[in-house]
Amino acid sequence: MGLSSMKKDSDALRQLKAELLQDYEFIKFNAQKNTVMTERVAYSIDKDEYLYAALGYTLHNLYNAFEGYFLRIAKFFENNIEQLTWHKALLDRMTLHIEGIRPALIDLDMSYRIEEHMRFRHVFRNIYKTPLVPAKVELANQAAQHIAEDFKPYHERFIAFIDKLIAEVDGEEM
Repeated sequence: MGLSSMKKDSDALRQLKAELLQDYEFIKFNAQKNTVMTERVAYSIDKDEYLYAALGYTLHNLYNAFEGYFLRIAKFFENNIEQLTWHKALLDRMTLHIEGIRPALIDLDMSYRIEEHMRFRHVFRNIYKTPLVPAKVELANQAAQHIAEDFKPYHERFIAFIDKLIAEVDGEEM
């Protein structure tokens, strides 16, 4: 399926680009909140469950920011998301180069780091009758360190791909 068969005009591509740029700012914002909470945990004398719950909350939000970014790409280019185990399928899909449609957004190493957040978020959202385990929060938090900066080259490369598509579509419209 080529670009012309996708029937995406340059306005839609420009909108996608603007949304991804905004999503990346949200990723950075949530990464900064995570950094602040990581420092609070490190310097806190009383490391209670509430402190780790706040740190877990920042990890939860950081993963959600990435997932929103990924969903936008999948909906625009592939236009389908499987319902069963879609969180993992979406993350796996971001590592795929889909010929004639789009390049891979991230490599396997980055996907493993983000997957750590996905697994943690699932536990964090569904924890009802069990206590939050600080060691598990710390493990997920290790994967978060510098993740926004480490994601930046992937983001920039994908934005450059969109810019190229915009130029191609604008050239076809002339």
